Amino acid sequence: MARLAVAEIGGSARERGRQHGRQLKALVRERDRRWRAEIEAFMAMPADRFIGRFLAETRFVAAIERHAPDLLEEVRGIAEGAELPEDALLAAQFMDEEWWYSVQLKQRREAAGTAHHCSGIASLTPGGGALLAQNMDLARWSDGLQALLLIRDIAPGLDAYVLTMAGMIGLCGVNSAGLAVTVNTLGDLNSASDGLPVAFVSRTLLARTGYDEAARFLGEIRHASGQNYILSDGRQLGDFECSTDHAVAFTPQDAAPGCLWHTNHALANRDLLPPSASEEAARFRRNTRQRLAALETRLKGRAAPFEQAVIRETLASQDDPDNPVSVTTENADRRRSGFFTFASVIWEIGPEIRAHVAPGAPSQFPYESFRLERSATRRAVAE
Repeated sequence: MARLAVAEIGGSARERGRQHGRQLKALVRERDRRWRAEIEAFMAMPADRFIGRFLAETRFVAAIERHAPDLLEEVRGIAEGAELPEDALLAAQFMDEEWWYSVQLKQRREAAGTAHHCSGIASLTPGGGALLAQNMDLARWSDGLQALLLIRDIAPGLDAYVLTMAGMIGLCGVNSAGLAVTVNTLGDLNSASDGLPVAFVSRTLLARTGYDEAARFLGEIRHASGQNYILSDGRQLGDFECSTDHAVAFTPQDAAPGCLWHTNHALANRDLLPPSASEEAARFRRNTRQRLAALETRLKGRAAPFEQAVIRETLASQDDPDNPVSVTTENADRRRSGFFTFASVIWEIGPEIRAHVAPGAPSQFPYESFRLERSATRRAVAE
């Protein structure tokens, strides 16, 4: 059974990384071992050769140096703390980017058909609050690497809870200003080898204090990977489908005001890759559409705001057992899908901030709750 590792880190960017690497050292090193084995199985080449080629043939570092140089320092710190090569830790941050790059390297146009599977839901709540939630579906080999970071001073005077895979700077999260972000891969959108990678986009958003500033950042940068970002600060809520040079707002049809949901195919952004004709791509398209249909069936026409119980029930749903919203390891193995629900999160924005995290499919794992007080008081506790 997976369990959630929790690490509190702070100080300078380099020191944050060192603390991450030291506190989660066994998991970070295990992640490195599994990832290398996955690379060698998929690419049929030594992992070090792939990592070197991946870094040499992309220009992600230049984009990070321009937009988030402190996060590059944090990655170096993780490598130092975990006693792993810096290049490997850097390449490990580029999860979405590594996938489309490796597919292209094998000269198979299946990037739009085999991306990560995630389902997101959001709702504004009365009194200037919001609920942002998602099932984060990742590669089956990542089970057991679930971690939650409590980052002190992610920006001056700002703390954050960040869901991650041990060794990565983060996947999604919520900060003490009440700004939250969730992410869904959109593998059918165009990508760029000189864009800012998803993990660095998410972490940069979590260093912002308001919705307008965060949304503006999404529209200003060049994106390395097609990705859907749902943002809220409790006053505003938005969904942005981001491709290389476009951030297109999306609202579901027939959704109540202040309510959103999304899966893994673009619905508003038309900066699309040519569709793949492979059987694998067809399975992916069917899966993301069936999960979207499940969300719509449960949420369309429902009055705003969504209650947290409704969101939890929806994220735990398995209405179509071949395309469930909540993907247990057993279901993933039966279907040989390669992906499972790595974690489920609900970021609750209100007078206090709460992070609810299940270290696996929410139909199987209970949520653990953590409280993050607003920036002025700067104290976080597990409930």
